[in-house]
Amino acid sequence: MIYIQLTVEEVLKKWPQAFSVFMKNKTKCPGCLMQHFCTLKDVTETYQISPEKLTNEIQNVVESEYTQRSTL
Repeated sequence: MIYIQLTVEEVLKKWPQAFSVFMKNKTKCPGCLMQHFCTLKDVTETYQISPEKLTNEIQNVVESEYTQRSTL
């Protein structure tokens, strides 16, 4: 489950495929030195993205990856 309190680093370590969501939303989070401290909530506030949108997009990417692996 994706929680708004997770840091960007935690998300990318656990679900590397979430990188695409950050890029799609034109954030500079992957590779930023602050990813160790910034939460998804911070990202939504900084980039004016709704929390539901960001967490849903990450969840969808994670589930899609899991579904693809399950069908192989």
